[in-house]
Amino acid sequence: MQMKITLNADDECLLRGTSALADHGIVLSSGRNADLQVTAESCPEGLRVELEGSRAHIAYSRRIEFYRGLSLLLEAFSRGEIRWEKVEKPLFPSNGYMMDCSRNAVPTVNTIQEMIRMMALMGLDTLQLYTEDMYELEGEPYFGYMRGRYSEQELRQIDDFADALGVEVVPCIQTLAHLATALRWPCYNRLKDCADILMAGEDDTYALVEKMIAHMSRCLRSRRINIGMDEAHLIGLGRYMDKHGMRPRAQIMLEHVTRVNEICKKYGLSPMMWSDMFFHLAAGGYSGEEGVIPPEVIDQVPPEVTLVYWEYYNNNPAGYRQVLRNHQQFRNPVGFAGAAWKWNGMLPELKYSLKVARIALAECAAAGLKEVMATGWGDNGAECPLFAVLPALQLYAEYSYQGGDISDEALSSRLTACTGGVLEDFFLLDKPNRTTENQPAPGLNPSKYLLYQDVMLGLFDKHVDASFPAFFDACGKELDGAGQRNPRYRRLFAYAAELSRVLALKATLGTELTAAYRAGDRAVLRELADVRLPALIEQLERFSDAFYNSWMGENKPFGYEVADTRLSGLMGRARTARRRITDYLEGRLDQLEELTQERLYFDDREDESRDINTFCNDWGQIVTASVIN
Repeated sequence: MQMKITLNADDECLLRGTSALADHGIVLSSGRNADLQVTAESCPEGLRVELEGSRAHIAYSRRIEFYRGLSLLLEAFSRGEIRWEKVEKPLFPSNGYMMDCSRNAVPTVNTIQEMIRMMALMGLDTLQLYTEDMYELEGEPYFGYMRGRYSEQELRQIDDFADALGVEVVPCIQTLAHLATALRWPCYNRLKDCADILMAGEDDTYALVEKMIAHMSRCLRSRRINIGMDEAHLIGLGRYMDKHGMRPRAQIMLEHVTRVNEICKKYGLSPMMWSDMFFHLAAGGYSGEEGVIPPEVIDQVPPEVTLVYWEYYNNNPAGYRQVLRNHQQFRNPVGFAGAAWKWNGMLPELKYSLKVARIALAECAAAGLKEVMATGWGDNGAECPLFAVLPALQLYAEYSYQGGDISDEALSSRLTACTGGVLEDFFLLDKPNRTTENQPAPGLNPSKYLLYQDVMLGLFDKHVDASFPAFFDACGKELDGAGQRNPRYRRLFAYAAELSRVLALKATLGTELTAAYRAGDRAVLRELADVRLPALIEQLERFSDAFYNSWMGENKPFGYEVADTRLSGLMGRARTARRRITDYLEGRLDQLEELTQERLYFDDREDESRDINTFCNDWGQIVTASVIN
């Protein structure tokens, strides 16, 4: 559906921003050719959209709300409405998405701009770009070296584009932990406490941190910054302890936060940070009883730092309630970060994302939080395509603007208006990880470990069922259909369909191979070597092509070398398996020793009644039990 409009607006940015939405069905046109004449004007708060025949009026308090108003108009226009009105006031004044740009996949400027277009139509006002070392720093040639880091020009280009569409680009960096890719280089040894953690208390450390903050302050309009500091579990236990001895680690953390906060103030920035380490170091974790945070810790946290409570797994409302109360002991503003689950491997967990989002956002609203966001992490190589989690982002927007939970039916209509996607088709992306009806979620990812496991070693063969080939074949066919119905996302669905077809060929190949070898069935071994393994290699080639198209359609080329190595290794091992079987059948080998080994459950389970599927998102642990680094 296309809606041609003339736009009367005092804010010239609205004309520039609207002109970027032509591919999403909203086209600026002359008065004679327009379907609607749209008048835009500012108002004190909220959003009001009115449609009367061929005229429409959008009253908005923030630029982002104007663009949401356009998507609401497009939705009403698509339904054939003639008289229609909508009034909205968001529950969460700050609501957005954190895009992981640091786990190998580095979205291109064009990709980020496309995400910004859809966020604007949803009404999501904040985009955090999670960049550990993925930006250029003057005088730091090894910072983000050969990883596709963003230049200053690219960051400015993203920011300018987002500003016209009412989206604030907030830098999301790391100033303590999660810096392993930078600290791998010898030039940073002097700044390393241990593993991926900077050395707190050192002037050289704060000189580097100031470079980071000054750079982001210069590149982006936002006067907010996420300074990270999550999961620094080993702070003070490496070189810091060698130099200073054992000190209270909560105190080391507080001193570091204070110094980084002072740098932020120097550049006129208001910091936020992930809050987990205060709770882990001072209270043993987020879910401690109310009142466990020592008063001296509360008193030392700079009150202007927003504490971001992150939670991706919990589906218990009482759990959120408790942890939010624990956060509100502090004098600090509190924000919340939930899940757009794309970090389990190859495919998303959409239905679980929606389930936990509905629970979390209800508790955030009840607690009076003003800032929420969904996070889209890319653990272990960012293999899951970026746009796979659009339904989760749509829910964050709709929950806020519509004042609470909405049905999947209403969510589906909004998703189509804002992204062109079909919700039920996106749900099919979950399916290759859901081989059993009652499978618990999240955290089971057969689509990754069955893809990468070695057919000769069978580390996951105890987690395979004879029904899997037919199941995965059906997934591939359904995903093909979804690709036809969602032309904008054809690459995404082709990737998932070709993956499913690999799994259909490969899932039981290892168990069949082992069974045939132990039974002495040379005819089956010959078929596996001469028919089944060549067919698998051909399908792996097709999946590799689909993976390449998906990656290069979204990301810079950097980081793809990891995926390429994994897939090339998988094909190489399939060829080696064929060679070894053939050598055995033709008498050049006395035995296939790999196939004589007992197969164990990967997860060392004792309860065999558990769901047959398991979880592993570490490629190195999936492909071998040997040392890989």
